[in-house]
Amino acid sequence: MFRTFSRRLGLSLVALVLAACAAGPNFKPSPINTAVPERWRDSTISTQDSSYANLAWWEVLGDTTLQQLVRIALRENRDLRIALANVNEARARLGIQRLEFLPQINVTGTAGSVNVNDTLLGLRTGSYGFFELGATLSWELDLFGRLRRLNESAKASLLATEFGRRGVIMTVVGDVARAYLELRDLDQQTIIAESMVDTRRQSLDLARSRFEGGLTSELDVRQGESELAKAEGRVANIRLQASEKEQELNVLLGRMPGAVPRGAALINQNFRTAIPPGLPSALLQRRPDVREAEQLMRSANAMIGAAIAARFPTISLTGAGGSRTDQIENLFKAGTGFWHLATNVLLPIINSGRSGKQVQVERARTEASVARYDAVVLNAFREVENGLVEVQQLQIEVGASVRQVAAARRAVVLAADRYQGGVDSYTTLLDAQRVLGDAELGESSLQRQQRVAVVQLYRALGGGWDPVTDSLSVPHPPR
Repeated sequence: MFRTFSRRLGLSLVALVLAACAAGPNFKPSPINTAVPERWRDSTISTQDSSYANLAWWEVLGDTTLQQLVRIALRENRDLRIALANVNEARARLGIQRLEFLPQINVTGTAGSVNVNDTLLGLRTGSYGFFELGATLSWELDLFGRLRRLNESAKASLLATEFGRRGVIMTVVGDVARAYLELRDLDQQTIIAESMVDTRRQSLDLARSRFEGGLTSELDVRQGESELAKAEGRVANIRLQASEKEQELNVLLGRMPGAVPRGAALINQNFRTAIPPGLPSALLQRRPDVREAEQLMRSANAMIGAAIAARFPTISLTGAGGSRTDQIENLFKAGTGFWHLATNVLLPIINSGRSGKQVQVERARTEASVARYDAVVLNAFREVENGLVEVQQLQIEVGASVRQVAAARRAVVLAADRYQGGVDSYTTLLDAQRVLGDAELGESSLQRQQRVAVVQLYRALGGGWDPVTDSLSVPHPPR
């Protein structure tokens, strides 16, 4: 008796050991082939753990109108709704996969008749009715970890989808800010272009006055008319671009075409230019695309184990029980019950070659996911390095542009005085005005580029995501 008990205990321990093991390699975060730098190459700011990314997005986007537009986008943007639906789908798939650990129980019912016509067996010829009501049970014993690996893969896929949703959130915030700043740039360009129309009209009036006084030729008048028409056409073109930009914003906001409210002028959109990027190693935990790629790598790795486990026997418990009778009113009476319980073992033999190839497929997919992870990480560092350089260099360009505009304005005054005094030609005045207009438009464009670069760098750093709560910081709406 003791020997029998020992044998059963030994078999139970073996089963527990097998149940504790899952086929295939366990996931290990794959370090990228290139070492993570200790500091950003082009950053002049101290690379302490303090980072611009620690700021909430509404602290970066100071315009209250822009903040309100971002809130609307976070609530109504259609890409965000798609991303949320994808997360819900992945969560439901994980729920389905987890149910595979539980017994599958189904209720069955059968009613029919059998026609018997066999005198050799001594059976009475005729039709016989039968009724059956019962339940069936099927329970796969996950001894080799196939279900656990599938569950691990589904869980990682859910996390990857969630990180993908977070990436969409950051993209939407960045795109709304970019489109809004571009719209304010176009508004500023409209003001500049309208001012250029006024300037061209004034210089044309001056040319006509001098022509009527016999001080210049008709050529000056015709040149002035040409430049005026060109300036008026530019105003119309900029207004068209502004209208198109409004509709781009409306799509991001998830609403029908219409006017977009404006806040502070572009020049008054205050953004930092000295940006602490933080430690490079922190980037890997902030960027949702990096974390998404890591979870996809984990999911693919788990599928290797599932494919390996599929090559081993599948052991399941099956059973059925219920009542069977030839009269429906006797279904629940004594003597009509039946039951059976069995252990099924399914061992793939003919398909073993296919199973081996499936393991190779999953290994190849995992290798691809590792390479994809490396590419995402390298791209993340590239975006931050480029963003740091862009913010710094655009600051220099903006300063140079301000000086250029000041010099061009003085040149226009001098050219107008010299033309009116008959010292210089009308062409010189037109050229000076053209240079001023281009310089003012260029300054507005650089002001916009600088602010967009700050937003893009903030996004590249994974900004706006609270590392403590692991969620996007959202302020209370203003009262």
